[in-house]
Amino acid sequence: MAFSTNSISTFKNGFNGGTRPNRFEVELQNAFPTGISVLKPNQNEKFKIIAASLPRAELGTIPVPYRGRILNFAGDRDYQTWAISIYDDNNVDNLWRSFQHWKERMDGHVSHQVGGGTPINDFSFKKLQTNWTVHQLDLNGGVLRTITLINCWPNSVLEIPLAMDQTKISGFQVSIVFDYFNITKGI
Repeated sequence: MAFSTNSISTFKNGFNGGTRPNRFEVELQNAFPTGISVLKPNQNEKFKIIAASLPRAELGTIPVPYRGRILNFAGDRDYQTWAISIYDDNNVDNLWRSFQHWKERMDGHVSHQVGGGTPINDFSFKKLQTNWTVHQLDLNGGVLRTITLINCWPNSVLEIPLAMDQTKISGFQVSIVFDYFNITKGI
């Protein structure tokens, strides 16, 4: 029996199972600047990131009036902040502390200096930027897309809510600023 090109079977056969929002991995290896990370080797911190996204970028528009019409030209690219949600664990050395330490080095709470006012040789803003990688995975755990965010740093680490009536594991969100991203797999 031949199927119409407008059939459910044709659509389903060409769909390949689709992607799932819960199939992703954020690579944390070298994600924190040297001297900041409190992560220990062999910790599965990548599984504590419970939500992320493929980063957003918008291409601006430059409207130019011409004889009663508006012509649109490509403008500047704008990269939005990248948000991740993280489980808070019960360890003293955890991701929340790592992000707080990183932000302290970006601009010290008390010293208002890069490096947090600590005597560290050659601590510059550039050394506080790192690259983060997010992988979108297929249904079997293979990598569909790999996107690396370049020159990242946290511009906000949100609160960890505390409430007596909650029975779930606590978490927090971090917004990461970056200069641009590279798509190294999936084009």
